[in-house]
This record gives sequence, C-alpha cells and structure tokens, in this order.
Amino acid sequence: MACGSEFRELANRNRFVQDLEEQGYLLDFVGGYFLIYGLPYLNERGELAHGDLASPVDLSAEGVLDPPSNHQAWFRGARPHDQNGRQLRLGGGADKVKVAEGFETDSSFSYKLLDSAGQMRSYNSFEEKVHTYIDTITGPALAVFPDATPLRAIEVKAAEQGTPLRFPDTLSSRYHMNDVSRLLEGKRAAIVGLGGTGSYILDFIARTHLAEIALFDDDKVHVHTIFRFPGFIPRAIGSRKVEALGQQYGQWHANITAVPERVTEANIERLRGFDFVFLAIDHGPSRIFIADWLSANGIPFVDCGMGLNRAPVGLNGVVRVTGVDRAAYEATARTVFLPGGDPEGGEYRRQGQIAELNALNAALAVVRFKQHFAIYDRLDDAASIIFETSSFEIDRPVIAK
Repeated sequence: MACGSEFRELANRNRFVQDLEEQGYLLDFVGGYFLIYGLPYLNERGELAHGDLASPVDLSAEGVLDPPSNHQAWFRGARPHDQNGRQLRLGGGADKVKVAEGFETDSSFSYKLLDSAGQMRSYNSFEEKVHTYIDTITGPALAVFPDATPLRAIEVKAAEQGTPLRFPDTLSSRYHMNDVSRLLEGKRAAIVGLGGTGSYILDFIARTHLAEIALFDDDKVHVHTIFRFPGFIPRAIGSRKVEALGQQYGQWHANITAVPERVTEANIERLRGFDFVFLAIDHGPSRIFIADWLSANGIPFVDCGMGLNRAPVGLNGVVRVTGVDRAAYEATARTVFLPGGDPEGGEYRRQGQIAELNALNAALAVVRFKQHFAIYDRLDDAASIIFETSSFEIDRPVIAK
C-alpha cells in the first residue's frame, strides 16, 4: 500500500496527521475517507486479529481538518471484543461500504463520548475522534498481547528498506543522509567482549544498516554488570551476556548473533569473514593475540581500553581506542596504547558506576569504525586516541607509519 497525493496534501496541511504518520501508523486518505491500517483487536475467541478503520473527514476550504460532523466510522475485520469475550459497545452493525478500490468494510461503528452531565456529545476535533476509536478498539488487545502494536507502518517501511533494521531509518531520510548511512549495508561486524564498553558499542551499532552483528563473550550477567549496561534489564541477571543483549537489541536489529564463547586460539577462525571487529576485553594477552591475528589477516579492528586510578581528588580516568590496521598494531603492540598485560591495582574493577566512561570509550570506538567506512571524515593518522578525565583533553600520541 502506498500513500497517494491526496494523503500527502492532507498531511502537509494538518500537523495531527503528520504526527500519526511519524509515530508509525499506516495511513491513507482516499475518496474523502481517512484510513488507518493494521489496528490490533481481539476477536470473539480472544485471538489477536488486525483490522482497518475508515472515517469520513470534514475539510475547510484550505484543506484543514474541521471538527467532525459525523461520529461514525467503518471497519474492515470482525467485530472487536474485550478480554472477557464480550463484543465492544461500539454501536453500528454489519455494513458493507466500498470506501476505496480494494477496500470494503464489514461493519460500521457509532460511538460517542459523554459530557460531564452524562449526555452524548459530538467530538471536539478529528484528532479526538481518531484517538477515541483507536484506543477503544486496540485497548483490550494490547492488554492481552503487550507485544502487539497499532504502528503497522514501522514493520512495513522497515521491510521496504531491505536491511535487518526493524525500524525505518527516517532520521537519515529526514536529513538527506541515506547515501551515507547506507555505506554499512552488507557489512558484518563482531564485538568481542560484552561488558560495559562492549554493550555500549552494541547500543550504538544496532541502529545501523549492518548486515550482521556477532557478539562473543562467555560470561554471565551479574548484579554489578547492569551498572555498566545501557538501559535497565534486570531480567538478564544470571543469563549469558551475549544472549541477554542479543535479545534486548534484537528489537532493533534482526540479525544479531550471540556466540557464548571466549575467543581463543581454538576458535579465532570464527572472526574470519567479518568486515570489522571491536575488541572490548580487559585481558592483555588475549587482546594482543586477537589484534595480531586480525591485523595479520587484513581485518580492521578497534581495541578499547580504560584505566581508573585514585587521584588527589576522586578518580582519574583514561579512555583509549587503538586501531584499525596492521600499521596501527605494529606501532602500539605491548605498549600502553595496546597493552599486553593486565592493569595493576584493579581500581577499575572496584568502581561499578562508571558507565559514562564505558559509553565514551564505545563512542570513540564507533567513530573510528565509521571513519573506516567513510561515514565520518578522517584527517588524522593516529593509531591511538587517549582521553583523560582530569585534563579533559584528547591526545593522539602515536602515529601509524
């Protein structure tokens, strides 16, 4: 179903219609009827079904929606019911009306609101009428099936864009950046390590057009873990990190692969074929081994690192990203910019609430990732970038030759 010029003109002149469209309702305007497709409702057996609503409109000479003179609406689908199997009291009855080519209704509704005196009244606006019918029809279905949605256009438009994103990328189209955002189409990325930084990396890249996102980590979610995760998912405690995050962000991206394994020499070949790999692990020898293997095999990578130490006042944090190629690896391997050992003191592990540093670390890594694919411009040739909280400065100390 494609919206025609009549609908576009109506939306351009009425902010309410634009709002409905931007929320994700699947709409059209044909032959004087305002159409809403895919509204969830309960049928007489309590099953989830979907129907389409049609309402006549009143327009001013300027094409602006006037308060409706007609309280009726028409519906394609069975009569909606409540959670107890009772037919909703929407009035009307069986009524076959051809409101548009290929759109014939099954019944009419005649539903009015009550005023403060308990008397039936007219709708004050077309917006009030539409929301009243939507809420009344869909309310029981959404109560029984909380994953159901009346926002049918989200699924339809997401499918049309041909990528795993479950939502249409309206932001890119709004600002005429489709050519840039589409540069990730067909690309596969992996995240090794799904702690605080790795989980924020996923939060950022799950909203892109990547063909696949693979998650590698063998650890489970503990209470302290959720202090470093984006969002609030206490139900994940006790489950594998990759599975919990894969399920959570699977609502954004349809092709997230959870691999509950630590990357070692025995399984590192699983990283072959990826177009980019994020390293977000805190074990130095593993970091060196994986970065060496990736860069030797021509797989671009970015390694993330954090340091946290006691300062005269509070803490001093250091956030680092290093990559993305063999030259960067050779310039930094086994230095403070790509350390091969583990940090001494362990202050990082004793500070649970540093999600802002995890997020910053992830953001810098994703910027480097997007620079690699020419989404962002890159003018420097630094192999490593360092941010320190005390000075609040970003330094680029190592140049890849």
